[in-house]
Amino acid sequence: MPIKVIDLTLPLQRIDFLVPDLVPFGYVTFLGAREGVGKTTLLTGLAWQMTRPDGRGEFLRRPVPSGPVIYLNTDAADGQSRPVRYWLEQHRATFPDGDLGGVQVLESTGAGLTPDELGELLNMAREMGTRCVIVDSFMSTFPGIDGNKLDQAMRPMLALRDFAAQTGAAVIVTDHLPKRGAGEKEGDRGIMGSTGKSAQARAVHLLTRVDPDTVGGRDVLRWEVRKASFARSGYALGVEVTRTEDDEGRAVAVRLEPCDLPDEDAQDTRTGRAVTAVMAHLQASGGAAVPHAELVALAIERGNLRERAAREAVRQALGRMWDCLEEVKEAKRGAPKAYRLKAASDTHCHTATNSLEAVQDDVLFVAGSDCHKSATATKADGEDAEVLGTW
Repeated sequence: MPIKVIDLTLPLQRIDFLVPDLVPFGYVTFLGAREGVGKTTLLTGLAWQMTRPDGRGEFLRRPVPSGPVIYLNTDAADGQSRPVRYWLEQHRATFPDGDLGGVQVLESTGAGLTPDELGELLNMAREMGTRCVIVDSFMSTFPGIDGNKLDQAMRPMLALRDFAAQTGAAVIVTDHLPKRGAGEKEGDRGIMGSTGKSAQARAVHLLTRVDPDTVGGRDVLRWEVRKASFARSGYALGVEVTRTEDDEGRAVAVRLEPCDLPDEDAQDTRTGRAVTAVMAHLQASGGAAVPHAELVALAIERGNLRERAAREAVRQALGRMWDCLEEVKEAKRGAPKAYRLKAASDTHCHTATNSLEAVQDDVLFVAGSDCHKSATATKADGEDAEVLGTW
């Protein structure tokens, strides 16, 4: 039976971070954005900072350690990884003390990765002593699965989770955001597909572009900390992308700096705190119906909001969880609205975060249509990891 008993008397190990409060070691971190926003720009910037001498690397003014990086590029594979190399060159022009030898750029020559190929990547990461693995992106690395179906999305997610646990590396996976609907803000619904993906990740960040008209024409990105299991979440920070051009107008260097967001865009606000509280309350409901009035009252209390603003915060929270909630009517006069986790989605909206949290030391990933037919892999020193099965 694939269950491990946790000894609560043992001391908990300290959680170390690659990027303080943003990217933990030994776990999966998601960075979601629409195409062309700047995921590759930021992640190549982080990778380059890790190639600099000890004590000199920094990302968004946060110190990062040096160490080997694997950058798996499947989103724009052209045989040369031109987009990745282009941005690495831009970052090198700004910080010339880095070393290109510190980043191993890989491309998949087939249609994404098979479980066997992920096992080969695991062995490579061990041999290199890799501290960070960037997978760009989830959709193109695992194209054979339906990302909207929990049982299919969970297979590669469990593989990535255990990959991070076995290597101790920070595994950063990029993903895409769905197109926004009418009345929605970019990123309201989170990363595309089953919420089982975000349930298995320990950190989920969303990247969107700030309207240039609100920031004086500058190129500013909004980095929202949507989830951070071991750090603060529910806030956003600004990232300014500054390019240096040559006499012919070609970009030759790039710099990333944290900056202030426009007041109406910043999420470290009362509304942001209210939205986070409402989402957490719904996820902790255990499938019980939660009255809309109760959610509004919670938003008023946690966000110190007036009723109108609290109702807007509840609307935002419901929009972000739209794919795992159902609306029901209470058996009261007027049949007021209530919301509960869908029975079919209960696992990935709530239970998955709890019951699948513990890392099984000897399991690389769980495969099979019911996510319970396991394929084990040894992780003893000097032994290759054997990966069997299909996504």
